Amino acid sequence: MTSKEFNDKYLVYIPEGWGGLEFDIPEVTEFLDTVMEDLIQIPGFELHQIKLKFDWPRFYFTTGFKNKVLELAITVKVQEEIRVRIGRYEGTQYDTMYN
Repeated sequence: MTSKEFNDKYLVYIPEGWGGLEFDIPEVTEFLDTVMEDLIQIPGFELHQIKLKFDWPRFYFTTGFKNKVLELAITVKVQEEIRVRIGRYEGTQYDTMYN
């Protein structure tokens, strides 16, 4: 699945003006597709942006949770998992795309 296909699939959860998934690494997209199936069950879930910035994944979203600590925990875990998957591409075509 490409980032475009991912964004099309989850378009209803991406508010106007936000980019959704902004890079194409197949293993990361597959992981995020699995994660999204769970996250979209959360009331008020919106996906804003998933990007790489200074070689570190950024995962921006919001939910209807009043306590934002849970959102932070989800953000950290997802970003860590993306980083692990990106690390597997060091020395490949994807490595030079973001450095």
